Parts: sequence; structure tokens; C-alpha cells
Amino acid sequence: MRRVGYGIVVSLAVLASLPSSPSWAQDVTLTVSRWAGPQADAQMALFDQYSKATGVKIRLDAIDYGQLKQKQTLNMSARTGEYDLIYVPEAWYGEYSQANYLEPLSGYVTNAALVGKDWDYADFSKAALNIYSGHDGTLKALPYFAQTPLLVYNKKMLDEAGLQPPRTWDELLAVAKHFKEQGSGIALPFRQGSAITNIMAVLLAGNETDFFNSDGKLDLTNQAVVDTVAFMQVLSTYSLNGSNGWHWDEVNKVLQFGQAPLGITASGLFTALEDPQQSNVAGQLGYAPIPYAKKAAGLLQTWAWAIPADSKNKEEAFKLAAWLDSKEGLTEMSKGDSSFIGFRRSLASDATLAQNAPWLGAANEALANGVTLPLKPAAPELLSALATGLSAIVTDPNADVKAMLEGVQDTEAPKF
Repeated sequence: MRRVGYGIVVSLAVLASLPSSPSWAQDVTLTVSRWAGPQADAQMALFDQYSKATGVKIRLDAIDYGQLKQKQTLNMSARTGEYDLIYVPEAWYGEYSQANYLEPLSGYVTNAALVGKDWDYADFSKAALNIYSGHDGTLKALPYFAQTPLLVYNKKMLDEAGLQPPRTWDELLAVAKHFKEQGSGIALPFRQGSAITNIMAVLLAGNETDFFNSDGKLDLTNQAVVDTVAFMQVLSTYSLNGSNGWHWDEVNKVLQFGQAPLGITASGLFTALEDPQQSNVAGQLGYAPIPYAKKAAGLLQTWAWAIPADSKNKEEAFKLAAWLDSKEGLTEMSKGDSSFIGFRRSLASDATLAQNAPWLGAANEALANGVTLPLKPAAPELLSALATGLSAIVTDPNADVKAMLEGVQDTEAPKF
């Protein structure tokens, strides 16, 4: 996804929080692997300041997201030692952990000589730490960045229609129906692919159900799952024309240019919505968790910093990761890119950050009941099958929801 980044100026107070490095660190070069784009460009400014303060040189290997996993895997499996710090999402973490590609961090996060001043490890979100505690309960990555899909609505359009921002499924259907009858509707990222399964995951959590039962068995045919997908089918009938074939970017664009009264899109794209140079409706939008049946929920789409087990500079790599994940470092990153959401609870209510990120309150409310997509080895095949089935459901109001779910259940259950 595209993310809009800006230049970062790091304060002296932030640099003062850096962990100390020995004189030999001036001979150290850390190679960092992450996806390319505006967020990487903004982060490079932080790396430059870190290098000036510590003497540690940093080489950023920022490449296209589509090639990132392949390159990381090739290097770590061959134990080339090329990378000292890698940016890894929760979707890849389990594979990396089970293959023993990553350095356990338990001994690092409690080492005062490595974490710097005011580290406060207890300030990290426990949910995020659990995601990166591997298949064996050992922390192997520091959670860093999160995004979640949210409902975005045009406050002026709703006010003129005499409508309140929807919180529940019934309220959302009523608002979307009203605008559909007026010639527009809700913009939905329902193109076959990852976005539609992301929305399904949030709606399932909001209906207090899941892809799996309490025994960990695939359970797509229980009534709560059927009801959730049936809701998606009805909602799609009130969508903005064409949006059933859109992804996050297209939804963001129609919101950005005031062409839709409401829509669902990902928080990592929200900076453009509030930038007067890019948006026709900056300052006119409201943000809320995706409406729910029983409780607000969100999707933890996360990235974390991990140290490859074959790195030759593990302690210096961890110091860099710890500084990036410090309160000061996260604050500076959020100031540079207001769509950036970190995992420290103390920053969740930061008034300064909230001024530049009016969606922060909604994101925190959603992520308080944050779930992840299935992370089991067979999950990609399951999600692909569901995306295909969901695409058929939301483009045909007469399609049989239960039959579609039964078909996916029968095909995919033996793999779990």
C-alpha cells in the first residue's frame, strides 16, 4: 500500500535517549531490509540522525514489497549474514520463527545497556508482543507499526442528510441504503483479494466469532459466520457503483475527492485524506471502527523489527531497533508520517499526535479488540479460497452464502 511520508527532524532530546555505543561501533555497518516507499524514505532520515549520534553506519536495502519476502528468505536460509535488521509482518513471522531464521530477543529487551533510557518494556501492547512471540513463546521481533481498516465518513454529507455516523450493522445498512437511493452509496474494497478477507475478519470479530472454533478447527459453517457473510452481501447492494471491484486505494481516492459519503479503507492511507494539498475534504471527515454486530473490533496488520540469526552485529542491530521503538523514536516517526501507528500504550492518547491524526481514537478503539488473519501454514490457501467465494457473493445478491462457505469448508478443513 502507498503511505505518504514527510521529512523528519530529530530533536536533541530524542538523540539523548540513544543507548551508548563503544568506540568500535564506528566501524560497524548495519544493513536493514524493508519495503520501499515514502515511509522508508522518512525512516532514512531517522537512520541518518542515528548514524551521526552513534557512529554506526546504516545501509537501507529498501525494495518493492512484492520481492521483499523472497529476498529476505533467500538470504536467511543461506545464512549469508547480509542483513542485520529486517522488517517483517505477522503473516511471515511464523514461517521465519519456525525455520529458526530469527534471533530470540528475551535477553535483549531487559538489558539496560542495550535499550537506552526510558525504555519501559511494559508500555508495549501485550497483544502485539504475543503476535511476535513465535510458535514456542519466545519473543523474536519488536512490534513497530500497525494499521487497521476503519470506516471513514464525510461529516458534512451525513449532517446534511440528518444522519448519525453508524456504529452497528443495522445503522450502517440504513445509512448506506439512504445514500444509495440518492445516487451514491458506500465505497467498499470488495475486489477479489486481501482487502475483502480483511473486512471479513473484522466483521467476524465484531460478531464475536472466528474462522476457527475453540478447538482450532476450521468452522466456516457456524451460524455466526454465515450471518456475517450474509451481512456483507446485503451491504454490497448499497455500494457506490463499481466499488465492489475496488481495493483500498480506490476507496481512499473517492473519499479524498469528496465523491463518496462513506467508505471502508485502511488507516495507512489516511494521511492523504487530511492533507489539504491532496484532499478536497481535509478536516471534513470522521473516523470510526467498522460497524459491528456485538462489539467494535479491528485487524492487527502489523510489522516488526527482527534480527536475523546469522547477523554479525546483533547487539548493535538491537540497539537500533530499540531506539526506533522507543517512545521518542515512535513519536518522531508519527510526526513525520501521521498515518504511522506504533504499539506503545502511552502514545495512544497523545494529544499532539491526535491533532495530526484524527483517526487515532477510532484506531485505538478498534485495536483494543484487534485480531489477526489466520497465521497457520495453510492460511494463504484458505484466504484465497474465501476471497474467491466472497467476490461471487458480493457481486450476486442471490448467491447462496451458506453453500459457498460449505464449499470452502469442505475443501480447506483437511489442511488444518
